[in-house]
Amino acid sequence: MGTLLQNQIKSLINFLNKPNKFQHPVPLGTKSINGAVTAHGRASKDENTGYAFVNCFIGGTGRVWLGRAWRPFSRVVFASTTMTDIIAPEGWNDFNDPTRDQTIFYGEYNNSGAGANMSLRAPYVQKLNDTQASLFLNVSFIDRGDWLQSVID
Repeated sequence: MGTLLQNQIKSLINFLNKPNKFQHPVPLGTKSINGAVTAHGRASKDENTGYAFVNCFIGGTGRVWLGRAWRPFSRVVFASTTMTDIIAPEGWNDFNDPTRDQTIFYGEYNNSGAGANMSLRAPYVQKLNDTQASLFLNVSFIDRGDWLQSVID
C-alpha cells in the first residue's frame, strides 16, 4: 500500500499489490513514452487492489492512455485531475483484449483540461457519479486503519 504526496511520477508500471491512492502527484508524459500512465493488474475480481489518482496533474508531450489493462480485472480511477491534451481521446486501452471490456473498472470523476474530454472515451470507461467516486476519494480505499495511522500519530 502506498500514498505519494507532492511527488513527480515520470512513469508508472504496475508494481504494487494493494490498493493505492496517489494524491497530488505529477505524472509526466514524453514523446518517447507513448504508452500508459498506469498498467494495473488484477487476475481476479476478488483481489483488493487498484489505483486512485486524486487532485493530480497530467501533462507533457506525446500521447498516452490513462491506463492499460495489464490483467483482466484492472481497476483505476482518476478524480479531480487536470489532464492536458497528452491524453489520447479514447483515454484507456484494454490491452488489445476485448474480453477484458466486461471485467476492467476504469473510472473518471470531476476531471478538467483538454485531456479530460470523455466524448470519445472507450465504451467501457465509466463516468462516475458522486456516490461511485466517494469509494475512491478517501483513505479507506487504501486501508488507512491498517497502516496509515501509525505514520500520522
